Amino acid sequence: MFEKFLRFFVENSKMNYTLFVLIFIAGIWSYQKMPKEVFPSFELEMISINGHYTGTSVDILDKMAVKTIEDNVKSLSGVVNISTVINPSKFVVIVEFEKGINRYDMLNKVKDSVSSTLSNLPKDMDEPTVNLQDRSRELVTLALTSKTKTTDELKTFADDFKSKLYSIRGISEVTIFGDSDKFYEIIFDEKKLEAYNINQSEFFEKLTTLSYIFPIGQIEDTQKHYYLSTNNGAKTENDLKNTLLKFQNTTIYLKDVASIKKKYEDATTLYSYNGETTLSLAIKQNETANALEISKEIKNLIAKLETKEITINTTDDNSVRIIDRLNVVSSDIAFGIILIAILVTLLINARISFIIIMGIPTSFVIAMICMNYLGYSINIISLIGILLAIGIVVDDAIIVSENIQQHIENGMSPHEASISGAKEMFEPVLIASISIICAFLPMLMLSGQMGEMMKPIPIALSILVFASFVETFLFLPIHAAHTLKANTKTTSWEKANKIYNHIIHFLMRWRKTFVIFFIIIIPLLTFFMIKSSKFQMFPEFDVNNLKISIKANENSTLEETFTTLKKLEKELLARKDEFHIKSIDSIAGYRKDVARNTEKNSYVMYMSIDLTDIKPSNFMDTYINPALSFYETNTIPTRTLSSIQISKNLTEFIKTSKMKERYALSEITILEQKAGPIKSDIQIGFISNNLKLTEESIKKLENKLMAIEGVHSLQNSIKYGNDEIKLEVNDYGKSLGLSESYIGSYLSNLYGIKTKATSFDEIQMIDIKIKSINKDDFETFKNTKIPLDTNRQVSLSDVCIFHNHKSLEQITKDGGDKNFYLYANVNPKIITASEVLKSLEPTIEEIKKNGVKIVLKGEAEKNKELKNDMMAASVLALLLIMLSLLYMFNSFKETFIIMSVIPFSFLGIFLGHQIMGFNLSMPSLFGALGLAGVVINDGIIMMTYLRTARSKEEIMIGATRRFRPIVLTTVMTILGMVALIFYPSGESAIFQPIAISLGFGLAWGIILNLLYLPVMYTFTKKLN
Repeated sequence: MFEKFLRFFVENSKMNYTLFVLIFIAGIWSYQKMPKEVFPSFELEMISINGHYTGTSVDILDKMAVKTIEDNVKSLSGVVNISTVINPSKFVVIVEFEKGINRYDMLNKVKDSVSSTLSNLPKDMDEPTVNLQDRSRELVTLALTSKTKTTDELKTFADDFKSKLYSIRGISEVTIFGDSDKFYEIIFDEKKLEAYNINQSEFFEKLTTLSYIFPIGQIEDTQKHYYLSTNNGAKTENDLKNTLLKFQNTTIYLKDVASIKKKYEDATTLYSYNGETTLSLAIKQNETANALEISKEIKNLIAKLETKEITINTTDDNSVRIIDRLNVVSSDIAFGIILIAILVTLLINARISFIIIMGIPTSFVIAMICMNYLGYSINIISLIGILLAIGIVVDDAIIVSENIQQHIENGMSPHEASISGAKEMFEPVLIASISIICAFLPMLMLSGQMGEMMKPIPIALSILVFASFVETFLFLPIHAAHTLKANTKTTSWEKANKIYNHIIHFLMRWRKTFVIFFIIIIPLLTFFMIKSSKFQMFPEFDVNNLKISIKANENSTLEETFTTLKKLEKELLARKDEFHIKSIDSIAGYRKDVARNTEKNSYVMYMSIDLTDIKPSNFMDTYINPALSFYETNTIPTRTLSSIQISKNLTEFIKTSKMKERYALSEITILEQKAGPIKSDIQIGFISNNLKLTEESIKKLENKLMAIEGVHSLQNSIKYGNDEIKLEVNDYGKSLGLSESYIGSYLSNLYGIKTKATSFDEIQMIDIKIKSINKDDFETFKNTKIPLDTNRQVSLSDVCIFHNHKSLEQITKDGGDKNFYLYANVNPKIITASEVLKSLEPTIEEIKKNGVKIVLKGEAEKNKELKNDMMAASVLALLLIMLSLLYMFNSFKETFIIMSVIPFSFLGIFLGHQIMGFNLSMPSLFGALGLAGVVINDGIIMMTYLRTARSKEEIMIGATRRFRPIVLTTVMTILGMVALIFYPSGESAIFQPIAISLGFGLAWGIILNLLYLPVMYTFTKKLN
């Protein structure tokens, strides 16, 4: 049946070549259409509940709202975990639910649960919002600067620019930093109200009647229909000023007791670019968008809108990173093809080389069609999968074309040889391809965000293996029939075959000794290398951007913080050449802390330093990548230091220049770039109701960590913010009939900046907010007059006791329990996180005995998850490989012999990491899992010949016949990964250990498949 299929496509050459051209066109079109993004799109099994209650401390917010919401939500079926971050006036609860549950059904359940708590929440609190969590897809940040325009004028320009950006297809969100909404601010004077003998409560009530924006209804008269509404009251500042307010004793104009102004709200964030006050637009793309196309359209829009007065600068552009990755992969692929072409030409002949090389782009275009149809994107992770597959995809072509060549050398015509040679190799190549896919696909079992992030590697690689198989049996035979010639000379392997034959003869003679050596010595060597190896979750890598998290004194205003921030910027820009700084953009009022939690306070800052592009440091980057890159770039690389070294130098400069002390900062930290969900190598949680005991426990562990060489960036999450004054009604106040409820409600109008009404101006709906002219004067606050029912007033200090409390700046909770964290990072060249935690075990046990619960997060938590996931994935991979081998050979013995190569091949992984100077890591384990399928690829081909042998002589003849294709396939696979093994750049370095595992594992696998396999087969079969 299969022979008829092959013959049909070989004999109908015109149809075959037409199909070949059409597939190339479809593949190129698919590539152009596919979304391009930095990281893959995936759905998070998470729902966020965001709440806001102005003027509340974290402790009050927890007791009044958060705990009630948490208790309701965590009882829902399907909820796995609840984590909460509470900041002053706001909170966010993240609900994680089981994989496989419909996201929208779960969203509705959580919404219903939150709605049921509303009756228990404060009446004047904003209703919490419930949303699905999606992975952030940042694309680019734009900075608007001007030397002539005011900030308010820039805001108008930014709003218009934002509207135009939304017209670009694929943009999902545009956030303006440094922006704020307009509102009418009414600042009333309490002394003037007192002079007019106006009760403040009555005045507040009157302000709510300034505008009525709701429709009244509709009249459907027989003659004509009408909609009814009010005229919406005053619409301008002047109208509001001249509004008449009638009270029991007098009638006044609003302007008599208050000032009115339409203004922008005080910005919650202020933005700076290279020391200039400016606005920032952070742009995100949707999951199906092409980042390169969007970036091109944004640049076109900038060219139209940019003027002499307003400059639009581009920072943190992820489309540049995508182009860099595409260039690296395209050049690595091209370089791999060139190496393979040269080597195959030298080792066989140019015609075979042409056939094999034709298979690589053909496989890629078939893969692009499949990936586009299945809805996958081009991103950094999928490109790594493609890069790893470069060498693997030529294996099938080498095996089949080499077999066809052997038939031609035996006297068969190229036409018949292409059919017979492909037919003979169909089953072993099919099983070998299935084995590779079986080895990589179980990686899809990895759980959590890390599993979702890594999925594109096995998917892209498996699709390429499938595409290579299709190309090998659909197009390669016709290429071979028309390209190979009977009289074409091939490179002689006679000398190499003789050497191999002598080695096999020698090992056959000492086969018992050889087998015992392998069974005992190799596992022992592997065991000792495992014991001496260190493990870290991910290797370090170079980036083009550094983040600095800064915190000033908690009593600093936003303006004071912004002034400090600009001074810090100026000081760093003065050393831009030393630290290779291209630009600095910063935000006051916002930051991400060491745990990557978002914090919005007037006294926090966040600085983003764009570094210049790094200079080429190796042969690949200097000569190959520029010549073979797919996309043009206009950047001129000038950086001579890695971002890791610059980060160390910058940290040292901050320390030696006493920047923290000079600017009275409580914290200034360079955030380390980490791969995946791990933000700190070490993250230890402390759960206890006794805050003092928790602080003591954290201090004890901090002292231990400080004494360990290689540990740095120590921080903990116990931070105190502004003091909280709690008001308690004294006996005198109680005798006057006052309660905390009445006093709290009255004072909230004076100090809460409340919205009393909503109106329309000429363009939009706009809030009307009030505040006292004395709002920020503590002495005035103490003497605030509290009205009594008897038309008398009493001072607040006379009726209340003022309790001053230290208030926490932030509370984090896991599963409803308050959890305070200790964070630290390590230098993996000196010590790993696992080694640090092991040395801390006695201290941790001591802390536990004191009643503090310890929870290990960070790398420790992920290591535990990874261990379970990898164990399950490995078992499944081996089971699938075993089933495919049993199907082909129908023999437990032959299946066992081939599969015994897998554990032996792991020695190559450990040797490779030792030679390259790498610790074992999570990508190393992925490589080991993939190696299980790749290394037995050649073993399957070898076994198809060995199993037909009836004597040692036939074994040696069969092994010698497979010597050339096994060497070729292994060498070509390794060559395809040479660039990633030795010359990774940027984020590619994260996945370098995968290539090291595969490359060195396969190099050792040559010995296993060429020597161990034939000898072991002879030994078990007891052949003479």
